[in-house]
Amino acid sequence: MKKTFRILLLLLIGAAAPLCHAQPKKGIYPDHITTQYAGSTGWLAVGAGYDLFRQHARIGLQYGVVPEEKGGKLHIVSTSFFYKPCVLKVSDRISLNPLDPGLKISYHFGEQFYVNWPSRFPKGYYWWSSALRLHLATESSITYQLKSTRIKYVTTYLQLNSNDLYLVSYILNARSLSLPDIVKAGIGIRLGI
Repeated sequence: MKKTFRILLLLLIGAAAPLCHAQPKKGIYPDHITTQYAGSTGWLAVGAGYDLFRQHARIGLQYGVVPEEKGGKLHIVSTSFFYKPCVLKVSDRISLNPLDPGLKISYHFGEQFYVNWPSRFPKGYYWWSSALRLHLATESSITYQLKSTRIKYVTTYLQLNSNDLYLVSYILNARSLSLPDIVKAGIGIRLGI
């Protein structure tokens, strides 16, 4: 657990590096950093991302872990794309995104996960990759604009997703699986930098 915490702390410090300078710099620095609990990115994940298309979409990259005592030991990298079709202004500083549809791709590290199954399995026996997952996702969020020059906004969000394997399993076994069996939820905080 201590090693996992150290890795997450180092990643968070690295992602927060753009906040640690006297003069504003953009360059390749991300537009936001995130911390997320659950939601197919691990027990805890940190990441960064960019706003696109005049803030009507965003992409992100996250690194997550599941410690041994929480069912791991897993390391997961995920990338995401979310489109923001509707932003509701609640006040001058508060906005609500009711439903942002998106896609995620996650990769699980470890010798027990395969992009291509080993030859000991008959060819075509498993149609999916155990290391890669494609997710359909949606996110609802509330954003509070700050007056600070270092942190522009704080967003809290709820993310729901289901992956390719879960969706196919549900379609083939609708009588034995329910939506709560295949939909995973995560909550997180995004800081605009």
